[in-house]
Amino acid sequence: MSQPQDNSAEAFFIALRKAFNDTIGAGKSLRGTCDPGLIDALTAQAIDLFERNAEIQAEDQPAPACCRGCATCCALQVSATAPEIFAAARFLRLTAPAFAAHGVDFASRVVAFNAQVKGLDQKARFASGRLCPFIIGGACAIYSVRTLACRGHVAFDRAACEAAARGEDAEAPISGAHKTVRALVQGALQAALRDSGLDWGASEFLAGLDRALNDDETEARWLRGETVFEDLRIDAGEDAFRNVLQGDAGRG
Repeated sequence: MSQPQDNSAEAFFIALRKAFNDTIGAGKSLRGTCDPGLIDALTAQAIDLFERNAEIQAEDQPAPACCRGCATCCALQVSATAPEIFAAARFLRLTAPAFAAHGVDFASRVVAFNAQVKGLDQKARFASGRLCPFIIGGACAIYSVRTLACRGHVAFDRAACEAAARGEDAEAPISGAHKTVRALVQGALQAALRDSGLDWGASEFLAGLDRALNDDETEARWLRGETVFEDLRIDAGEDAFRNVLQGDAGRG
């Protein structure tokens, strides 16, 4: 699904919302309960919609400087929807034995990291230089299941990013196309989740992941329609989409 050049962001959002609603509908039983497979289906759909449409909208932009081996911005706080959090938790459970063989326990790293940054706002957190606990040797260990927020933060000048991270007076140019598509895809996903009576807000990713990893019932409760991350909210739902329509996020 791509956004035609003569279509508005709002029309594109509506189409995305319907696509997500169709997926949720297919993942519900006659009793209205959700199949566990819905989490992987929604996450895969969101990633695919973002990647394909971001590529189209960014055709006339410079090549991104971001790659798996660059962790310059990985000290930023990240928001994520419940399906993204649960998909990452599933990935970590699946790969835990392989990482443990190399002496890496990501569940413990997440707990320690959350304790270190507790109470820090976004500016203080970035200035602290504490990198995401999934950065190993400068690369993201969960790159394939990274959040829409991570995918949508794309820069063009690595040197400028590194200078800004050091606290220098430098401005790193960011891709408006990726930021816009991320806002539309995430906003549409959240809207569809709300339409279906599922916990739809965006929460602090690492705090939510810690909960999902340490409480096996969190995922099952979410699938039953319970609100499981409300105390971890850092994003006001569809505000990101509204910002796009108002021009705050730029146009791709």
